[in-house]
Amino acid sequence: MNPLTMTEDRRAGHPSTRIVGVRTVVGTAIGEFRDDILELRARVLAGWPYLWDGASPLEGPQTLQACLDSWRSVAVLAFDGDTLVGAATGLPLADDGREWREAALGAGIDPSRIFHFSGSVLLPAYRGRGLGHRFFDERESHARIIGGFDLTAFWAVEREPDHPRRPPFGRGHDGFWHKRGYSPRPRMAMDRGWSEEGAGVVAHPMACWARPLERAR
Repeated sequence: MNPLTMTEDRRAGHPSTRIVGVRTVVGTAIGEFRDDILELRARVLAGWPYLWDGASPLEGPQTLQACLDSWRSVAVLAFDGDTLVGAATGLPLADDGREWREAALGAGIDPSRIFHFSGSVLLPAYRGRGLGHRFFDERESHARIIGGFDLTAFWAVEREPDHPRRPPFGRGHDGFWHKRGYSPRPRMAMDRGWSEEGAGVVAHPMACWARPLERAR
């Protein structure tokens, strides 16, 4: 599938105006981009709000491997030329890790009825161009095509308002998620540990956001 043009190139060399192509790949075909996705995740998740130092598992090989092993998985990939600048993945929750399935079961929800948006990263220079919406659109469409899901859901780290590393003018994504029709599901909240620089492994609260997956019109 050829990349789709997202914007016009007005100032050659500047990321905010360069042409970005988007590709959607499924199942084992994601493996072709495995190393690039993992490298991009490491770069983005080192920043706010995850602050991952890379020394312990977070969104590393063990998470992406679930996508590679599932024929029902999807990856939406954004490219600037040949360079991967954004990646969003998803797969049925039933095909993902035990901790995610247990979060659903603890809320009395059948994991097989949930399509899990398992990761979404985008380099800062390419934000604000509609790619976030594209990532949601493509994954929701994929879940509808497969069929059998009542919800799409994802988990996001929650940070204290006074966290010392919170950017002074940083905005959260809650408003964007609400506009997409997602709302918090407190009964599916969970903790997940990963290491931060100078802090070792820390247990982080993860909020679940979900929305009903309506049928295609």
